[in-house]
Amino acid sequence: LFFIGAVLQERDDYTTIRELVPGGPAQLSGKLAVGDRITGVGQGKDGAIKEVVGTRLDEVVQMIRGKKDSVVRLDILPADAGADGTHRVISLVRDKISLDKQAARKTVLSVKAGDATRKIGIITLPVFYE
Repeated sequence: LFFIGAVLQERDDYTTIRELVPGGPAQLSGKLAVGDRITGVGQGKDGAIKEVVGTRLDEVVQMIRGKKDSVVRLDILPADAGADGTHRVISLVRDKISLDKQAARKTVLSVKAGDATRKIGIITLPVFYE
């Protein structure tokens, strides 16, 4: 099964986005933010959206997971909206979440300073580790 690349949590009967996985479909889409609440899940491009407010987190996760390159639609209540705020429906294509995109990377650059060439190391941390 494949996922959308979001770490979810249950908060006040809502399935809430706690974190977006770097390089995952949710983060790359730019359509989701930490704190957004998922109020409904639909399968495919035009399947009915089932309300998930009050549904257990593991059940919502099972609804969001699916086959690679398949579409899941999410009814989203933005983080900054009240309970009766404006919803939006977004479509995401499920994909394999590569841990390589979350891993620390290193690069060594040669930089010329006057007559000398110095090596400078760069460490890229896509996410902070606890």
